[in-house]
Amino acid sequence: MVGIVCAYLKEAKPLIEYFGLKKRNDKFLIYENEKISLIISGQGKLNSAVATTFLLSTREISHIINFGIAGSSEYKIGEIFLVNKINDNLFPDILISHPFRESEIICFDEVVTGGNYKLVDMESEGFFKAAVKFLKSHQIHLIKVVSDNLVCFRPSDEFMKNLISSHLENIKKYINLLKENKKIDLSIAEEIAKKYHLSFSQKEQLKNRIMYYLLNNIKLPKIDFEKTNRKNDFRRIMNEFKI
Repeated sequence: MVGIVCAYLKEAKPLIEYFGLKKRNDKFLIYENEKISLIISGQGKLNSAVATTFLLSTREISHIINFGIAGSSEYKIGEIFLVNKINDNLFPDILISHPFRESEIICFDEVVTGGNYKLVDMESEGFFKAAVKFLKSHQIHLIKVVSDNLVCFRPSDEFMKNLISSHLENIKKYINLLKENKKIDLSIAEEIAKKYHLSFSQKEQLKNRIMYYLLNNIKLPKIDFEKTNRKNDFRRIMNEFKI
């Protein structure tokens, strides 16, 4: 099952209608079908973290998405992005091909009405920090639609529907990609790491690179060269796994 965390019901309604999600009686406002579970968190980091924790604690979630609106001083209203960095220190691993542009986001405690920012919101940090306690970073995703150019306003249901509707097909494609991802066998990374005496950090980098290849159905290169030293061998290995 794919989990979705939205701060507001208004931004969730287009997804609820498009995917045919049904309301469930629970401690949170939750809409579900057999493949998707969407929870309304409320505004802010703490609310997002609590709702994310609840969803991951009560459902079998393979991937989780923080979907919602964001402000921007750089992008146009209506543009959609997959987030690749939060607050300069949190990094979702984007390992599959996708139909979106990528951007960083800054998460604030209050509404931002000035400054120069690519994307800003109030939930992404809390969502990610909670989700990473349960899932790997490549299973955590943030999709944001620009709703304003850093002005304080209350969007109507009609505004949200018009803002999000044109992106629903690509969101569906992305969710389908997540659902199709089977369990990844990373035993080859263990074998290579053992053979070339890689450090823990080097092995983790190699795992991410191999995971990218497997998720995108790219043929794995054959690693079989004479050992020299760890640093040089690791460089040669990663050169073989080019992206």
